[in-house]
Amino acid sequence: MNSDPFAPLRAVPVAAPAAEPGRSIIVPIPADAPSPTRHRLGKPGATWRYTDAAGALLGYVHRFDQDGDKQFRPQTLWRDGAAGTLEWRWESWTAPRPLYGLDLLAAKPAAPVVVTEGEKACDAARRLLPAGFVAITSPNGSKSAKKADWSPLTGRRVIIWPDADDAGLAYSQAVASIVAPIAASVRIVSPPESCAEGWDAADAEADGWGPDRIAALIDGARAAQADKPDQTTEPGERRRRESRSDALMAALDGLDLWHDADLVAYATIEIAGHAENWALKSQAFKRWLANLSRLKTGQVLSSSTLDDVIRTLEAIAINECPRRIACLRTGRYGEHLYLDLCDDAWRAVKITVHGWQVVERPPVKFIRTPAMRALPEPEAGEGIEIFRDLVNVKDDDSFKLVVAFMVAALRDRGPYPVLVVNGEQGTGKSVFSRMVRGLIDPSAAPIRAAPKDDRDLIVSAMNSKVLAFDNLSSVPNWLSDALCRIATGGGFATRMLHTDRDEVICEVQSPVILNGIPSLTDRADLADRALNVHLRVIPESGRRPEDALWQDYHERQPLILGALLDAVCAGLRNVASVKLDRLPRMADFMKWITASESGLGWEVGDFVAAYNRNRADVADGAFEADAVAVAIRDFMRASTEQVWTGTATELLSRLAGHASDTIRKSRAWPATASGLGNRLDRAAPLLRVKGFVIDRRKSDARLISIIAPDDMPVAPGRPAALPPHAADDDIAPV
Repeated sequence: MNSDPFAPLRAVPVAAPAAEPGRSIIVPIPADAPSPTRHRLGKPGATWRYTDAAGALLGYVHRFDQDGDKQFRPQTLWRDGAAGTLEWRWESWTAPRPLYGLDLLAAKPAAPVVVTEGEKACDAARRLLPAGFVAITSPNGSKSAKKADWSPLTGRRVIIWPDADDAGLAYSQAVASIVAPIAASVRIVSPPESCAEGWDAADAEADGWGPDRIAALIDGARAAQADKPDQTTEPGERRRRESRSDALMAALDGLDLWHDADLVAYATIEIAGHAENWALKSQAFKRWLANLSRLKTGQVLSSSTLDDVIRTLEAIAINECPRRIACLRTGRYGEHLYLDLCDDAWRAVKITVHGWQVVERPPVKFIRTPAMRALPEPEAGEGIEIFRDLVNVKDDDSFKLVVAFMVAALRDRGPYPVLVVNGEQGTGKSVFSRMVRGLIDPSAAPIRAAPKDDRDLIVSAMNSKVLAFDNLSSVPNWLSDALCRIATGGGFATRMLHTDRDEVICEVQSPVILNGIPSLTDRADLADRALNVHLRVIPESGRRPEDALWQDYHERQPLILGALLDAVCAGLRNVASVKLDRLPRMADFMKWITASESGLGWEVGDFVAAYNRNRADVADGAFEADAVAVAIRDFMRASTEQVWTGTATELLSRLAGHASDTIRKSRAWPATASGLGNRLDRAAPLLRVKGFVIDRRKSDARLISIIAPDDMPVAPGRPAALPPHAADDDIAPV
């Protein structure tokens, strides 16, 4: 072997293969050498020049691309011993073969050396690596490492960057075993876990890797252990790359994984002596996982590697772990309710028939969203009246309705009412809404503008216990329908992003707060679920600075919350024994608040009385807002018959005479007979409250019958009683 590995190679004959005596390879290529010949495969797709340490040409390696297949052909210069002529042959150098990049090694004798698998990857590595590195490779592929002359790496720091496949692993081990005895150090790069099969430096360049990622990859190279082969790998078995993600997965062994009914994966993790529950795809869990990787592997793994670990955990959680209920702010375990305080220690309030207490490790799987904020630790000893002077509600009935809304919202399930807050400008509607929500579900954004569509509404409902929308000028029909479904519980279907057929079903049930100046309960279905609260105008002499008001509120907040929890305890204790004489649409809500009355210091029946008066007031407002209902009332008042029967077309014509031009030209007025039929379905409940009956006669003509209430003033010529046919069997109620 040459004592100086970087000395130029002399043009001396090298022993030719025994199969063809008389031939010898010539290196370096002399100046009078003939031009290289053309291969039968045609023009090469790429050519790499091999040189010695001085830069003199030693030969070529060409790549030919044929119908998607890549073929590599070395080309070297040979002398025919008999004829004495020089000729180019498509053969490799005889062993030991030169490395690709000897001139660069000689130019940077102290630089760390990166060994890649193949010339293309080597060129890419030269472009990607920092200026202080040298990239080289050996000729003839991964299986020819032992035929190369690695002596120029004596005393060098060597980093091997193999392809991400079995051949690359074998190549790295072969090179390491050869170089380890002569090099100063040898390390092997572990390709990213998320990379494709065969990934190399050229792929990293195509993927847009920058200097920082390349530096991190090189820094993360592990020390070579070529003298310790994996004894657990059977012959022919696929060998896995060692990686930090394996170490991280080992550290996660025993993690409490679970999933909910929607197949969302979660983990319960121990932090600072308490348990936290996080969705695996949440940013909070990813931050925790990144910190764990730092502690267990010495560095934070790349985002793509962390995503791979999370996908693995998700597969385990959904397919191998139990299903549990993920609770937002409130939950139930057995006969007991729990309220998440949302503090740093993940404490909750346990609520039973005997009382309530703060517990350190609730059995309920509470989850949290970034907007959620902490409730104060509740305190006992005060009644709910401590909240009375903080809110400027119009009367005692309104205050009872506000308290009832909060007691209902602290329950783990609905149906929940919709709290509708009305008042003139300056009555403190926004402050009132913030205060009410702050006692149940504090948030970074306690009140928001109305959502633009169903998707925005669903996102809000899935991330909050309470929905609060501020300063509404009206409630569009789609929003009214959606809020009704949310309050009493309903499902929403939406398509997944970037797919055509997959569908996501979202089941939500939440208390809702709306505030605005105009009436917001014009539609009968929303009015049936609403608690309408009117705020009184605050005189200038009665106004307080807002900071003083909030200070007073926060000082009382623990006591107010304690009083509400007392009511919830009473509700749990009494709900099974409550019997209601009437069962309106919100019967479950009425039953729950009636059961809670004793915990609030109210007399039995106080809430039902206040609620019925409010429903009557809301019904009146909804009736007056329905143009069709008002027109039918006015039409029947002017009619000489207590019962009118006719088609939808005839009815629309009759009603037109009892509506102003403005109403008839508005969207509230049906333009066609079929539109009137649809509007009758919505107006029927409002008319029924007023004593009207809307029937549809079963006949080919599809007749509509309107029966006026008996107590309606009799118009001249109207009979005092219903005609006999009004009760015929062929009349079906709407």
